[in-house]
Amino acid sequence: MVIDAIRERGAMRIVSYEVRPLALVPRVALTVAYGSYPVFEYALLLLTTDDGTVGLGEAAPDPVVTGETQAGVMGALEAMGRGLVGRDPLDLTALLAEADAAVPGFPAALAAVDSALYDLAGKALGVSVATLLGGQVRDGMQLYPVVPMDTPAAMAALATSFGPLSRPVLKLKVGSPDLELDVARVAAVAAAVGSDVRLRLDANQGWGDAPTAIEAIRRLSAYTLDYVEQPVAAGDLAGLAAVTAAVDVPVMADESCHTAADALAIVRLRAADLINIKLMKCGGIRRALDIVAVAEAAGVGCILGSMVESSIGSAAGMALAVARPSIASCELIGPLFVSGDPATGYVVDPATGWAAATSGPGLGVAMKEEP
Repeated sequence: MVIDAIRERGAMRIVSYEVRPLALVPRVALTVAYGSYPVFEYALLLLTTDDGTVGLGEAAPDPVVTGETQAGVMGALEAMGRGLVGRDPLDLTALLAEADAAVPGFPAALAAVDSALYDLAGKALGVSVATLLGGQVRDGMQLYPVVPMDTPAAMAALATSFGPLSRPVLKLKVGSPDLELDVARVAAVAAAVGSDVRLRLDANQGWGDAPTAIEAIRRLSAYTLDYVEQPVAAGDLAGLAAVTAAVDVPVMADESCHTAADALAIVRLRAADLINIKLMKCGGIRRALDIVAVAEAAGVGCILGSMVESSIGSAAGMALAVARPSIASCELIGPLFVSGDPATGYVVDPATGWAAATSGPGLGVAMKEEP
């Protein structure tokens, strides 16, 4: 086993930790149904072992999606970090359980701890995190851009500005209380990019209830849609199930699924055709694997979603995406569209959207040298 091989190298000990604030500025402010983000206020975790190896983790909180703020996750990471000092980072399962118990309710902070521990384990053995997860089933993932909510004309202009990157798939943020405006948005983008581009619509809970969502999807189904994401409020699984049963377009659960228990409830109710897994929602790779297992057992497809992380968080998500065959799509394109990325090593081709899996060791990313 991989962990047995690592242990043959002798015990490791975490000797210090550092928590840093991180600000990522998107090229275009991300506006969704519940708010606008001119800047993403995140946090980094750096764990250092007794041999000088550094493990990297990123927390990307969102008050609506994860229930956290930058200040909150930084405080949580300080508390979690203190509990990691003197411990063997290879005791990953126990350390994550202890960190969560010490500061419960901070999934993005827990995801940063999870990432840093996996990074240390991979570096100790000289292999990628994907190898630790059982090996790669693909060399990378095709990513696609996202068009934030705006006027129909502005969304169409941004969509066409992506050029070949928007083909064959483009994701649009919708979910306005004004359904006519959402219809105009989709119509404008579809006309601008052409019928050969498939559209993925993300309502981010904005349509609220099942009857409104059903009407919206039926009106928008005239366009080439891959799926519609989170059409109703996160806690309304009955409403989500009603939408899924009533429309022909596949429906994806996003904000409705944070844990494996959430995934189990979704598949039992047949509430969605797909599940969007985000490391920041669930607490990292280890817990994401539990959600994947539930979805695989039920025959429900998954995608690996993004909170617009830097190269660190994106590399952690990519390691999972390339290691599980049931993760059919990936959204980890954040580093291509933000400034302030603190790391290098995660590369997205700006012309094609192809992101190759990093070869490691660990996450395969490194902090940029500070000026």
